Amino acid sequence: MKLTAIAVTAALILTGLSASADTVDIDSLITKAFSGNTRLESMKYDVRASKSLESVAGSLPDPMVSLGYINEGTDRITIGDETAGMTRFTVMFSQMFPFPGKLKTQTEQAGFRTKTAEINRQNEKLSIIYNIKALYLDLYRIQESERLLDTKIGFLGLLESAAEARFRSAQGSSAEVLMFQREKYMAFEAKEMLEEQERMLKTSLAHITGQDSDVFGEFARLPELPLDKSISEIYILARNNSFTVKAMESEVREMEAEVRMKELEMYPDFTISAGYEPRFSEMDDVWTVGVSFNLPLYYKTKQKPAADSARAKKFKADTLLADMRHELRSMVTEFVASAEAAERIMEIYRGGVIERSRLLRDSALAGYRQGMMPASEVITAVSTSVDYEMKYLEQSALRQKKLSALNTLTGGTLYGTQIPE
Repeated sequence: MKLTAIAVTAALILTGLSASADTVDIDSLITKAFSGNTRLESMKYDVRASKSLESVAGSLPDPMVSLGYINEGTDRITIGDETAGMTRFTVMFSQMFPFPGKLKTQTEQAGFRTKTAEINRQNEKLSIIYNIKALYLDLYRIQESERLLDTKIGFLGLLESAAEARFRSAQGSSAEVLMFQREKYMAFEAKEMLEEQERMLKTSLAHITGQDSDVFGEFARLPELPLDKSISEIYILARNNSFTVKAMESEVREMEAEVRMKELEMYPDFTISAGYEPRFSEMDDVWTVGVSFNLPLYYKTKQKPAADSARAKKFKADTLLADMRHELRSMVTEFVASAEAAERIMEIYRGGVIERSRLLRDSALAGYRQGMMPASEVITAVSTSVDYEMKYLEQSALRQKKLSALNTLTGGTLYGTQIPE
């Protein structure tokens, strides 16, 4: 058992060294993302811009002021000539008033547009929380997998040394040494691939959190999320609270207002005007007042097709909303099934598979030391032990990510996620 004891000691030393590193706090990462994520920042200004346009949509058009001069005759300037009775200045003021209901409808449109922007921003925040958690889970899995590979490399290194000693003493063959070396180099290659994934994930995490450098430190094991609701219960939560559905509902309401607006375009707007014309002669000054409005003579080729187009877009939005509600059901079913399958696989590993593989590994190591176990079986035992533990980590991360995705679908209500303003 000497080989086992040395390898286990080496693994414990490696674990202790990594445990001494600073732990990366997931809540701090989320806080940094909310303050430094560029996409989230740009969406904040989208909301501000949309909200500012609400008052614009409900305002009257600017009034018009017209200043003019009317000259009597064309051969000379008659300003100041008392005999030129038609010479005068003109001052006109006009204000256009949209048909009743148009301003209110435009304001409603702008309000729904702002609401959609706000919902999309909330959805983006929840997506950021999910993405950070998914990256964190993958980084923890890779971190622990690298440690397992370090343990495997340690075992194989000791077995290689033992095989060389047996070869020098004519108790073994050089083929055994080569087998252990090949397996060790394959473990090094697997670890290098994991380190490459780790670098990419850390870069992605830095991008989401708005940092200029990658995130360094120890990634801690996150608490396992429970799954104590049925598919129907989760679907009801998703249907009532999904930010995606809420945004689409707001867009439908905006399009309903657009349809009403296009229908109101069939009715004329009114312009009220008033004017004053001071004269330079003995004739009295003149004042005028009037009203003008457009005639929808081209109703069949202009206003009606525009209203029909708006209705078609609204019907399309209704269809997409209904489709999204059906898709929510499918997504909830898929995520729950994946999480439950991962949980069952984890139970198999926890139920004795990993422990038995460790015992088999230790037995194989002892048997090889005593010359009773061939090198191929020792390699299989060591590799199987590490592979089972790495697969357990994969299933654990998969289950957590699927449950986090369910939480995102339900607008954070499944696990009571608090979304900061």
